[in-house]
Amino acid sequence: MEFLDRTEEIGRLQKQLNSGQSSFIVIYGRRRLGKSTLIKHILADDDVYYMAELNEQTVQLSLLVNSIASVYPSFAGITFASWESLLTHFNAICHKGTTLVLDEFPYLVKSCKSLPSTLQKLLDTKKLNFNLIICGSSQRMMQNMVLSASEPLYGRLNERMVVGPISITYWKEAFNLSAIEAVEEYSVWGGVPRYWELRENNGSFMEAIENLVLDSNGILYDEPAALFFDEEGNKQLFASIMTAIGKGVNLYSSLANALGKKTTELSTPLKNLAEMAYIKKEIPFGEPEKSKKTLYSINDPFLGFYYRFIAPNKSLLAIGRRQRVKEIIAAQLNNHIGRIWELLCQRAVSGNRLFNHDWMIASRWWGKVINEEGEPELLEFDVVAESYDKRYLLVGECKWQKSDYSSRLLAHLKKRTELAPFAKGRKVVYALFLREKPLDTPEGNILYPDEIIELNK
Repeated sequence: MEFLDRTEEIGRLQKQLNSGQSSFIVIYGRRRLGKSTLIKHILADDDVYYMAELNEQTVQLSLLVNSIASVYPSFAGITFASWESLLTHFNAICHKGTTLVLDEFPYLVKSCKSLPSTLQKLLDTKKLNFNLIICGSSQRMMQNMVLSASEPLYGRLNERMVVGPISITYWKEAFNLSAIEAVEEYSVWGGVPRYWELRENNGSFMEAIENLVLDSNGILYDEPAALFFDEEGNKQLFASIMTAIGKGVNLYSSLANALGKKTTELSTPLKNLAEMAYIKKEIPFGEPEKSKKTLYSINDPFLGFYYRFIAPNKSLLAIGRRQRVKEIIAAQLNNHIGRIWELLCQRAVSGNRLFNHDWMIASRWWGKVINEEGEPELLEFDVVAESYDKRYLLVGECKWQKSDYSSRLLAHLKKRTELAPFAKGRKVVYALFLREKPLDTPEGNILYPDEIIELNK
């Protein structure tokens, strides 16, 4: 699969490495996002790249010596007793401006707790001849090492890069998909390059799901366990929280009850999962940050798919009932895609100019209202955003289903909006976000998958 996107990241890295001064660069992000590929893309022939594994310090030093010797033969056969002696010797013989990459840096720290302090000492001399890039998939560990004021490397870096998923726009173009196909595929593989690379070699959409995720020997069958393996914290509790959210348990108190925990026991793991971008807090539009209406949802399409369809059905898959799980997926997949469609529509509105107005961050709204019959009614709106000038409110409905009448959908949206407290006294711009063209002549503001995907670029 070709190297996609990352133009901005490449530009920032090249600018830093070509600055003429020794640079310390930190790169991190979840596994399989292409961090190593990104780094290799900007390295020159005389740069040194070392991928660490879980080994003892003496083995790590020996393997790094081998990597350096492939570029600087005089390093071959030398034994070093410490990181400081190795890096000091490398600094003495390397070409000015060369780059040393220590990939999966957390593995190195596990074998030598003092390594960050050693790097601090060398960086503080201001006499390094080489650029140093450290990279890792353990997001929390990498964050703490460079963002915590108590850590040795705090305040030393010249560039920090958090590598994230790639936009749906690039996947549509790379795989030559229709807009509808792109949304469907993205709802499972998200923006993770490795997932798409695997998907590319596995036939149709459903064949790829079956081979990669439903098969107990599939590469992604136990993917969350691999992701959590990289992270510090209670990995079993992380998985239990994700499983509960995948089943639709979204309230803080409900999660505690479902897991048999006190609410205080969930505060830190929920915060950690959010920092790693595996989950997110959702607050109804216009509500305060600490609203009691706060919900937790899974923030990644693949993990959302996994914890909705795979985790709850692992027992069925273990006894070979794959066909039954496929039937469950077939019956409910459209609902899952619909949720991803909502998120794509919210992102498409956020920070963009649409319908002659510039919009701030879009989100959902949900809550109880009193309807025309004087009875309480639960309402939910898929997309709500305020214009930057505070004068207008966009209220939108997202539909991932077969064609409907736009006049009916719009009338229903307007009627419900009249009951919503956030819309009282506001100038409202109504919008429909539809999978397919309506059955009648399009009425009002309508956006379709092609436009939504382009706005997500």
